[in-house]
Amino acid sequence: MKILTPVEIPKPEKMIDYSSRILTLGSCFADQLGQMLKMYGFDCMVNPFGTLYNICSVYNSLMRLGAVSGLLRSQDNPLFSKEDVFLRPDGRFVTWSHHSRCALKESEGFTSEDFLQKANQDLKAAAEFFLKADTVIITLGTSYVFKLKGTEFVVSNCHKMPAKDFERVFVPSEDAENLISQICAMFPQKRFIFTVSPIRHLADGAHGNNLSKSALLLAIDNAGAEYFPSYEIMLDELRDYRWYAEDMIHPSDAAIKYIFEKFSEAFIAEICKEKMQQELKNYKASQHQIK
Repeated sequence: MKILTPVEIPKPEKMIDYSSRILTLGSCFADQLGQMLKMYGFDCMVNPFGTLYNICSVYNSLMRLGAVSGLLRSQDNPLFSKEDVFLRPDGRFVTWSHHSRCALKESEGFTSEDFLQKANQDLKAAAEFFLKADTVIITLGTSYVFKLKGTEFVVSNCHKMPAKDFERVFVPSEDAENLISQICAMFPQKRFIFTVSPIRHLADGAHGNNLSKSALLLAIDNAGAEYFPSYEIMLDELRDYRWYAEDMIHPSDAAIKYIFEKFSEAFIAEICKEKMQQELKNYKASQHQIK
């Protein structure tokens, strides 16, 4: 008797192994997947700009990494400038290209110059990693973006600034498809694996969330990009609310582990499995020592 609807994942031609150098970019699930890979001992950099929710911010981040690494030619200086840095209402220095977790607090003695120096140091380190990375895993969360009023610039985070400063826009599937195709075309030496976040954005309402996710799914499919069905696994294999956190929106820790196991089965070479278990034991031992 079947107790769930299994999501079939075709085996890719190329598998991830311990020689792989992996960058994860995107929504919260990119953080979770990246941290799981690191926990199992893989060479992985996780969201160097912090959490990115939409394809426009992912695209802009990759263009910046490409320019700093020398993989792309750019007429503009790809490093952050002092004009990019501003102070949030809660006294944290940030840019529109960073998530709030990258911020530095003025109350702790940091200045805008400190943030700028750190942002560019981190950018150069991320670009160096990206230059040698062979696999990029991108998780897309939503088709809705926020543009700075009077511009076409999509912010990565609104940073608690006044709502009147932004215009909320839905990115059509065709536009998202174009950005995905450009990413794959501009970095042909790298393998891109796309997925849609299993986290529902219910601030848009149930219908709005479904429209948003559907547009992303259609864009990835039409672009012919490699895909891991994390969203479908959550909906079809883990549809019971016991797989959700207390907010009934985010997947529970058990659900994240389950989805990672599915990723591992489909994308990680079998020869790695024994070492993965040893790396997991080493990680747990290190965490115990820290505590």
